[in-house]
Amino acid sequence: MLAVPGPLPAAALVLRPSLRRYLSTVKWSLLPIVVLLAALLLRGGAFGAIVSLSVIVLVSSIAPAWFRRAAITVTPSELAVTGLLRTRRVPRDAVGSIVTAALPRTHKNSRSLAHLYVLDRGGRRLARMSGARWVEDDMRRLLAVLGVETHKLGRLASARALARRYPHAVPLLERYPVLAGVLVVVPSVAAIFVISIEMSS
Repeated sequence: MLAVPGPLPAAALVLRPSLRRYLSTVKWSLLPIVVLLAALLLRGGAFGAIVSLSVIVLVSSIAPAWFRRAAITVTPSELAVTGLLRTRRVPRDAVGSIVTAALPRTHKNSRSLAHLYVLDRGGRRLARMSGARWVEDDMRRLLAVLGVETHKLGRLASARALARRYPHAVPLLERYPVLAGVLVVVPSVAAIFVISIEMSS
């Protein structure tokens, strides 16, 4: 899908993610990161304070900006997905099907959240609504407006189980959450290591 500049046409339906839903869903997941940033700020000296404040400023500016801008828009002629930097549009008749599933937040026994995937006729993802950021009422509204074939899978053990059925629907980091963890843990450990060297010198 290519980004198309310019304003969207008159919209039949505009759906936006819920910041309140996101904060209530991820608050405990963010606790270790908040503790790490607080430790860097209070105990990391000048370098730790710079790192901590930089991360706080970056997250506090990007996350609200995404929630203000992000939208899924359906018009009589197209489906448009607006992210932080661009709007991706496809003709409405390119939409082939919708898949819904309940996926666990972390491990397979954790609380499940509803997910909705809009796929093209080749099974590639056009739009996605995650239960961590979108409310179920808006998912139902999108289902009703698009009116295409819907595959309701119920609760699955993991995003990887969904990817086995629909390989182009699930992003790589969600299929392999260990990779996502590595992307968080490795930089954090590196930062702590550098700070410890700075403080001991």
